[in-house]
Amino acid sequence: MCRPDWIFPSLNPVPLPEPLHRGPGQPAPPGHQVSLVAGKGMKTILVSAYQEHRRGKREVRVIAVALRSETVEYHCVFSCEGQLRKSEGSRYVHSDHFDFAYGTADIMCPIPSDCESPSHITVTSKADPEEKPEVDLEVKNKKPENDSFHYNFTVCFSTMYEYKNVLQLVQNLETLQLLGVNRVVIYKTSSSPETQRILDYYTRKGLVEVIPWTLSKFLKVSRSWRPERSPGDTHYFGQIPALHDCLYRYMYQSRYVALHDNDELILPQKVFSWSELFPLLEKKYGPKQCFMFENNVFENDKFNKKVSDWQNVPGVDILTRLYHEPVHSGYGNFKIVVNPRVVFTLTVHGLLDPGISEACSFVDRNIARMYHTRLPKQPGVTRDKLTYDDRLLSYGARFTPTVTTVLRECGLLQKDRTPTTLTRPTGSDRVQAEKIRK
Repeated sequence: MCRPDWIFPSLNPVPLPEPLHRGPGQPAPPGHQVSLVAGKGMKTILVSAYQEHRRGKREVRVIAVALRSETVEYHCVFSCEGQLRKSEGSRYVHSDHFDFAYGTADIMCPIPSDCESPSHITVTSKADPEEKPEVDLEVKNKKPENDSFHYNFTVCFSTMYEYKNVLQLVQNLETLQLLGVNRVVIYKTSSSPETQRILDYYTRKGLVEVIPWTLSKFLKVSRSWRPERSPGDTHYFGQIPALHDCLYRYMYQSRYVALHDNDELILPQKVFSWSELFPLLEKKYGPKQCFMFENNVFENDKFNKKVSDWQNVPGVDILTRLYHEPVHSGYGNFKIVVNPRVVFTLTVHGLLDPGISEACSFVDRNIARMYHTRLPKQPGVTRDKLTYDDRLLSYGARFTPTVTTVLRECGLLQKDRTPTTLTRPTGSDRVQAEKIRK
């Protein structure tokens, strides 16, 4: 595909500029929510629409979830200065569908020559007889922005479903702010009332944008990555189309976009923040604008106790997860931070176009790596095979008072207690930990 020079920013390792919006960010402008639409006369769910500026033609990319086996001719219907205009669309189904019946798709719609600036679009089957269908999807990204961005770093959390891990959510959001993240985008289907309080709090603060993710109203979503593990129409709650939408939604708003889950953190090892880290990565890895970070799984350990203030708060305390499982060769289940303007299609772990070998660099784990706090992936590993890593405590020492304040303001802690001071493990437990440190 045509990739003009402007999608590759200067490689000089200069400090990242301050975001145009100071502080953690501003609330999303009206009209930026996702309203999924069932396509008429076809088994396709329309997600969102973005004007595409990088392929040398005037066109709109409609992100969709489509039945892979269906053959259909598409009509793209544009709203142009109050008039309807049509063109024929073409569909591309992403290769990473994991054998589910439905997959993420892009429907490419040429903009008619007599349509100067389309405001909205819909896609119908060519066989659909309706002359004036409802044109539902707002066309976003009308003007590319290549130099000044609202945000330096945006993190996309996809598919929050039946979520109740309140404590880890607050800890991770506070850590992300310490790292320099300006915006966190959460695609939410359902959560506990306590989680909703937290989301409301950070939305009011301007850090979080919650995108209602209603794909389960249209399709049976799987709870796993393969249909034999959890039957359904589409992969893992519709994770990939949500990530795809987030990439395009923030393509011209954010210098970098991170695509990882809400139980993962990418932590630098030699500097403290991403604002310090990424100029170093740009200098070390050259023109590639996608960075892959090694996955380290931290399971619950017995060498540290939960901060006493948080004992009754639902969820996991990441400061008690200081031992990671053995890391095997390779970068399995890595996650990426990417310049979104170089990407056309992505998947859960990496990119499809351009491919990861073309666009991405694996980051040395001694420079930065991912901390994935979750249930064990290697439950049979004995304690002596685990590796102690207390990098999280460097951030915990700063975020502990703030986490306590947030929980109190959200009504999840009593307001008359003095915050606990975080301390590192000591004594025999620390000695045992040091013996197995890498």
